[in-house]
Amino acid sequence: MPRYFFHTVDGTQDIDLFGHELPDDAAARCEAVRYAGGLLADDPTIVVGDEALRINVTKEQGGLSCSIIILAVDANWTSGDPIEPFVRSAATRGE
Repeated sequence: MPRYFFHTVDGTQDIDLFGHELPDDAAARCEAVRYAGGLLADDPTIVVGDEALRINVTKEQGGLSCSIIILAVDANWTSGDPIEPFVRSAATRGE
């Protein structure tokens, strides 16, 4: 069975040195979702304050299998936020 590694990025980076043997990419993606859910259950504040949680799943050969990204967005955006131009653009188009 192929080995997959689950690297966590949440403001810091935690590299998985051991990995898990799983049957295929689909099983690795499901495991990444479970892993992210467990991290959030243990500490829901890891996505507070416009911080993201990302799980990068790599194959033993080094290629990326998938990324799970969980992002919390504060509804109190300010004009300095990078998303502001997109919101303004959508509003002028009537979306």
